[in-house]
Amino acid sequence: MKTALSITLFLVSTLFTNCRKSANDPQMAVCQPPATLVAKAPCESGYPGALLIASEYQGNASNQLIYDIYVQKDTLANDLTKSTYKNASNERIIISETILQNAPKFVVQVSINCSGKDAPSQLFAFVKRPTASTGCYVWALQKQ
Repeated sequence: MKTALSITLFLVSTLFTNCRKSANDPQMAVCQPPATLVAKAPCESGYPGALLIASEYQGNASNQLIYDIYVQKDTLANDLTKSTYKNASNERIIISETILQNAPKFVVQVSINCSGKDAPSQLFAFVKRPTASTGCYVWALQKQ
């Protein structure tokens, strides 16, 4: 009986210590992938290609975001079998025109590495829409 009580007290003590450590340890901080992604076209950003800006994510300063880009041949396509482009960056990245290849749509998934595990975001789909300005367009977020 004494042994069972000792083991129970040890387990409770260990659990309490580990909970306290994880709350104070920056390595164990909350980690969430971006909840928002904005795509700006060249007329909006001044950069050739698409400027992607991720926000509403949590991680420590050393976390990089991994961008998976799936270029689609038409606006109805949703082929996510193989990414066209994958790169690590901070919350801003430029996807060049050569990667987008004049595609009318592209889909992005952004992941953040949290203690060795990738946490992927939802999928963000952007469709090319014309504007009133000649030669300009915008990347509009398409509801999935």
